[in-house]
Amino acid sequence: MIQFKVSAPGKVILFGEHAVVHGKTAIAASIDLRTVLNFTELPEEEEIIKICFPKVNLFMSISLQQIQNFFFTNKNTEHIENYDIFYSKVKEFVCIINYTNLQQKLSLEAFFYLFIFITQVEKIKVKPFEIQLNTELTLNSGLGSSGSFAVCLAACFLHWSCLQKNIYKIFDYSTLDVISKYALSCERIMHGNPSGIDNFVSTYGSIIEFKKGDYAKPINNVHTMKILLVDTRVNRSTKALVEKLLELKSKYPVIIDLIMDSIDNISKEAIEIIKKLKPLSNTDDEAFSEEYRQLMILINMNQGLLATCQVSHPSLDRICAEAQNYALAAKLTGAGGGGHAYILLLPNTQPETISSISRKLIADGFIIKLTTLGGPGVQII
Repeated sequence: MIQFKVSAPGKVILFGEHAVVHGKTAIAASIDLRTVLNFTELPEEEEIIKICFPKVNLFMSISLQQIQNFFFTNKNTEHIENYDIFYSKVKEFVCIINYTNLQQKLSLEAFFYLFIFITQVEKIKVKPFEIQLNTELTLNSGLGSSGSFAVCLAACFLHWSCLQKNIYKIFDYSTLDVISKYALSCERIMHGNPSGIDNFVSTYGSIIEFKKGDYAKPINNVHTMKILLVDTRVNRSTKALVEKLLELKSKYPVIIDLIMDSIDNISKEAIEIIKKLKPLSNTDDEAFSEEYRQLMILINMNQGLLATCQVSHPSLDRICAEAQNYALAAKLTGAGGGGHAYILLLPNTQPETISSISRKLIADGFIIKLTTLGGPGVQII
């Protein structure tokens, strides 16, 4: 029986959030907090699919016959290429098997959308199986948890298809492109109109230069960068914050357009600096340290402009101020209004300094994680 694991990272946006919605440049990076999926074929006589998603408290066994009767006997996959029609069929099926909250509903819709879609496109022979999926990422916090969820599922079913055809290969660039596209269609279930940045970063890893509807380009061969990821534990609505900025833009279009242009220029400048941070560079070199100092200036500028756009929060302002007390720089990542911030650590930042700032932020009620940027994307492990 076939058995394997899939792993995919979350992400942070380093520069350019909100401006990216308006067609400007953004920089995102994978983080070494990952979602892991365990796939196991079950004996034929079990005739079920088991779903175990502990993060949303979802544990379910569904009859394979029920799935086949609904999607295949009733020809509910005839319009599989039409997203709206096919998704409506998936929603109808999820209502039949039931759920207890919105997170479970969306998780089941995403699962069955990709499972049925890829089964049809890749000609998978459906057998009983169990999927267990868990994540180190906080849900609904701007760290790409739904993107890594979708990427894991897409990679899982695509890999299963390959193994059934006796094709044994690592994920090459063309395969990763297919995974990312499958995951993007699934992300529409979670976010309605996703930019594509989450699934791209989770698929390819690395640090990404991104422009919505235009391009997404990995910035490879970069020195390992570390950050402190700070969870404010303040809930916020991405949609509400985006709408708030749109409202501000409608009142003060010239001012907000200039701010968006400035954020765009900050992102472009940051890209050029990051490209200079090569892995074999001497971290004690003055020129190398100067690049980090310039990045910190840009981080502070970007945060200041976002605060001007009223998408910061007192908790985020406090984190940024604390970082400056240690000669470091911090900014919000994602929608703002709470959520997460990151603090860029210098190559020579001492463990004692990291411990000290972490203790102070924890005492303020925040959750701290030390993580590395730009690690690998989706993998079979």
